[in-house]
Amino acid sequence: MKKKIFVTTFNHSLFEKYAHKLIDSYINTEQDYELYCYVEDDINLYPKDKKIYYLNLFTEQPQCFQFVERNKLKSKENSQISYLLDSVRFSYKVFAQSDARKYSEKFFYIDADIEFLKKIPKEWFEECLPDNILLSVYDRLGYYSEAGFVGFNTLPLNNKKQKLSDIFFTQYTNYYNYDLIYSLPAFTDCHALDATRSRFIFLKNYTDEHSNYNEKILGNWSYKQNLNVMDHDNFINKYIKHKKGNK
Repeated sequence: MKKKIFVTTFNHSLFEKYAHKLIDSYINTEQDYELYCYVEDDINLYPKDKKIYYLNLFTEQPQCFQFVERNKLKSKENSQISYLLDSVRFSYKVFAQSDARKYSEKFFYIDADIEFLKKIPKEWFEECLPDNILLSVYDRLGYYSEAGFVGFNTLPLNNKKQKLSDIFFTQYTNYYNYDLIYSLPAFTDCHALDATRSRFIFLKNYTDEHSNYNEKILGNWSYKQNLNVMDHDNFINKYIKHKKGNK
C-alpha cells in the first residue's frame, strides 16, 4: 500500500472537455505522488504515463454501476430541474473515493476540472492532513462543503481499534447503496459528505464506534467570497486551480 496518492474520476467525454488539462498539468508539474483515475469506460482510451493509473470504476465498485442503472432515468429527469438533483452525476466521486482506500494510507481527491500550477512540496501534504485527522475539507458553513478537493486518511482508529475510514465510508456509500441520497436537501456528493460528517461529529463523544473522529477545515470561508473557496486560500491556490467546470 502506498503512503499517499491523488485520486480523480471522469469519463472520456469529460476528458476531452477538460480532464485532459488535469492530466497534462499533472505530468508537466512532475508531482511526487501517483494519480489514480477512475473512469467509466475503457481504460485504454487514455494517455499512458508511468505515474498515472486508470481503473474502471464499475469493475472496481459494482455497487456504483448498480446505483447508476437503478437511478439513471430518475436522475435525468431531476437534472432538468437542477444539477443539484442529479444524483448519478455526483455518485461516481463517492465510489471512487471509497475504492481508493485499497491503494493508499492517505489520498487526496481532486475534481477532474482542476489543474496543477506547480509541484506541491511533500511537507504540504503533512500540514494538510496530519496523522490524527480523518478528513480535510473546504467547509462552507451555512452552505454545503466544497468537495473539489478532499483529503482522506485511513490511519485513525476508534476506541474499538477499528479503522474510522471503514465506518465513515460505509455510511457515506450507503447514501447510494440504499438510495438514501434522496432523503437529503440535494443529491450531490457534497451533501452526502456533509451528512456523514455531521453524524460523526455528533456521535464522536457518545459511541466508541465513532470516537476519535477529527477533521481539519481548510480555507477561511466567507459569504463575501464567491463559492470557489479554494480561489481565496493561499495554502492551495499557488499549487492548484479549480476551474469549476465553467472558467
